[in-house]
Amino acid sequence: MGLIQEKPTASFDLNKIRRGCLLWGKHSSWTEGKAGFVTAAMENQLIVQYAPRIGNVTNHFHIPVSEAAAGQWEIRWSMDLSEVHEYGINSENGMIPPEEPEHLEEEESKVDREGNCDTGGIDL
Repeated sequence: MGLIQEKPTASFDLNKIRRGCLLWGKHSSWTEGKAGFVTAAMENQLIVQYAPRIGNVTNHFHIPVSEAAAGQWEIRWSMDLSEVHEYGINSENGMIPPEEPEHLEEEESKVDREGNCDTGGIDL
């Protein structure tokens, strides 16, 4: 019997998300999400920089892969906004898989009907 055991672990796919991607994230404990851009993408966490609307201040939030895999985060990201990917919480039936086409089409039509592309921030 060996001393070291190898176990499969969750990790972010760095071929799909990387530094510079635009990202909107909402933790399950937050009332609204935050929009920013990925400043560091590692297999075990993402670091996102956002403007908290206080003068010339920026801030960061971290998305650990363990929390994302556990369903605590709703995440939307894009490299150039020509295609938006999604992973996270669906209030109706729990987790949704990343890039679910039916869900994206519903969201696009919802945005078009409402004419609102707000990211959920608070305007001061």
